[in-house]
Amino acid sequence: MFWVLMSLLLKQLTSAFFLLIGLIVSLSWYEWKDSPIWLLPIGIICILLGVVGVVLTIVQAEEERDS
Repeated sequence: MFWVLMSLLLKQLTSAFFLLIGLIVSLSWYEWKDSPIWLLPIGIICILLGVVGVVLTIVQAEEERDS
């Protein structure tokens, strides 16, 4: 049980990290005057990975709680 909780916590932290990095990169692209265009797709991909990771972790936690 302990390892399952630690695994879920690690997944949540990783998802939150990707979300944070994606937001920072996207805002850097928006605020930086001569920013390269590749920052925007990288930021959007990181944001999507973070959101999908959070949702999947919540679903997995609910499944673990029910069983």
